[in-house]
Amino acid sequence: MERGWSQTQFAKKLEVHQKQISGYERGVHVPSTEILLRIARLFEVSLDYLAFDDREDFRGVDIADLELLQKLQVIDKLPDEDKATVKAVLDTFILKSKFQELVGSAAVG
Repeated sequence: MERGWSQTQFAKKLEVHQKQISGYERGVHVPSTEILLRIARLFEVSLDYLAFDDREDFRGVDIADLELLQKLQVIDKLPDEDKATVKAVLDTFILKSKFQELVGSAAVG
């Protein structure tokens, strides 16, 4: 999603201060829901896209990080409420990563 915007230009489009964009990009701050909605509108994508990009069937996907795979297997056996909590935490990190990708591509130029 190359836009060629500077952080300042991107900040103006989102109606925030440039320092906020810098903080989001560096992972120091996490954008609010309102800011995420503005970003989704600006890039003409869904919030789901920001968080998950593509939804594929992950059965049979090879995970190279064996420690991560072991942890996922343990998580899979947790009660549904605990799994939901873990998923929410993971979603936050995924969303942060997607946002940093978008901000990074928008700030190029």
